[in-house]
Amino acid sequence: MDICYIGVAGVIVCFAAAVWALKTPPQVPRQLSEWPSLGFLYLQLIRSALMRKRAPKDMKGKPIEVSLTVPARFDASRYAGFLKLVGCSGLPDQVPICYPFIESFRISMLAMSHRDFPFNVLGAVLARNTSTLYRKLAADEALTYSVSIDPNHVKNSKGDTEIAIVSTAADASGSKVWENSLTVIVINPKRQRGGGAKTAEATQESPKRELLAELSLPANAGRAFGALTGDRNPIHMHALTSQLFGFKKPIAHAMYIVSRLEAELAKKGYTIKSYPAVFETEFKRPTPLPNKLQATVSPTAQPSLQCAVLTRDGEKEVIVGRLYSK
Repeated sequence: MDICYIGVAGVIVCFAAAVWALKTPPQVPRQLSEWPSLGFLYLQLIRSALMRKRAPKDMKGKPIEVSLTVPARFDASRYAGFLKLVGCSGLPDQVPICYPFIESFRISMLAMSHRDFPFNVLGAVLARNTSTLYRKLAADEALTYSVSIDPNHVKNSKGDTEIAIVSTAADASGSKVWENSLTVIVINPKRQRGGGAKTAEATQESPKRELLAELSLPANAGRAFGALTGDRNPIHMHALTSQLFGFKKPIAHAMYIVSRLEAELAKKGYTIKSYPAVFETEFKRPTPLPNKLQATVSPTAQPSLQCAVLTRDGEKEVIVGRLYSK
C-alpha cells in the first residue's frame, strides 16, 4: 500500500512540476554562446503561447534582440539537406542567398518567444522578405548572428498586425555579410475574409513571364522544411493541426517556395553577378500541400530581374520577387 501511495505521489509531483515548467514565463537570454537546442526552444515557445498576451494599443512594443556571439559554421547535414530539398543541382559555388535564413531562424523563433514579445505567433504567416548578401559566402565560414524585432508594430488594412524581424550575419572580422528583413503577419481572428479594394500593386500590369520550371510540392514539404529550420508551426505540419488555424490542408513555408525559386533561377543562369545582391519577395497567397506551381522569370524587365511563382494554372500569383545588385 505504501508503494502505491509513493507511486501516486510521484505522479502528482511530476505533473505539478510539468505545469510549473510550462507556466513559468519564457527565459530567453539576450546572448547565446551556442545554438539553442530544439527542446529548449520549443519549451520557450510553449511557455510564450500559454502566456496571456495583450497587444499594446499604441502598437509600440519593447526592443528585443538575441545574438549568437560565438562564430558558428553551417551544419553540413542541414546544408546538404536544404540543397536536396529545394532542388539545387550539385554543390553551388555560392551559398544561396536564402540559406543563412535556414541557420538563423531558430534565433528568430527564440526572439519571438521572449516574454516582452506581445503576440502569440502560432498560426502566424509571412508577408514579405528581403535578403541581402554583401559578398560571396563560402559554406565553411564561421559566422555570428543577431536577430532583432522592430518594436514599432503596424496594423494593416485588414486589421492584421505586421511585425518586422531583422537578422544579420557577420564574419570573423565583424563585417556584416548577410542581412534579412522578414515581415510576419499575426492574423486578426475577428477580421472578415475576402472582399476589399485591390491595391495599386494588384492592378499593375506584370511584365511578360517565361516558364522556368514546374514545381512539385510534396505533402511532407512542410515537415521536411520545418525539420531544417526548426519552424514546426502547426499550419505547416498536418491537416489536423492546420485546421485549428483555418487551413483545410497544411500550407507550404513561404521561404521554402522562395528557395525553390532561387534554385530554378540559378539552373538557368540567373545568378548573382555583383554585390551587394538583394532578393526581394512578396507572398501573395498560401499554398496548400501537396501542390504544383509554376516558377517564372521576366528576363526583359529592367533594372532588376523580376520573377514569380504562380498557381498551377498560371492564373494567380503565389510569390513575386526581384533579384538585383545595388
